[in-house]
Amino acid sequence: MNHMKSIVLPTVVLTVISCFIAALLAFTYHMTGIANLGSGLSDEELEEFATVFADCKRLSQVDYTSEEKDLLGVYTNEDQSQIALHIQTAGYAGKSKPIEALIGFSQDGTIETVLIISCQETPGLGTKIQNPEYLKNYQGIRDSANHVDTITSATISSKALRNGVNFALEIFEKVKGEVLA
Repeated sequence: MNHMKSIVLPTVVLTVISCFIAALLAFTYHMTGIANLGSGLSDEELEEFATVFADCKRLSQVDYTSEEKDLLGVYTNEDQSQIALHIQTAGYAGKSKPIEALIGFSQDGTIETVLIISCQETPGLGTKIQNPEYLKNYQGIRDSANHVDTITSATISSKALRNGVNFALEIFEKVKGEVLA
């Protein structure tokens, strides 16, 4: 009986500890926001964020598959002459949860507009990246956003956005051949 107790008790204890750790990891995974990525924009958001292009009333989602975890969706305007990339900054060090942005490109790969879809950064600090005047700094960029200055007191958030825009510039070249016919 003692021999059985010395085998069963440690096994039960290790099983309980393993279950607890697994639950803790699942909770952490869920809280980082990574578990809910890639669902795309809702019907309401397809209309709301159509402002990424001038004279666009509704975006259309493109059936595009990518291995890039930070690319959440690909969209076009009504006549399919422009592309908008829905990206997140998870791989680019946002301070809080990933920043989500919609970046509108013209056919030649020039950024027309950057819209922030989701920003869970510190209110009054990291959320300064949502300022339309700051986002205008990205308009007209075609090659790299590295020259766009960071915002004082929102350095981490603005660097994360800048890195996300650079990611979108890279991805645009891959996407455009398949989406713009």
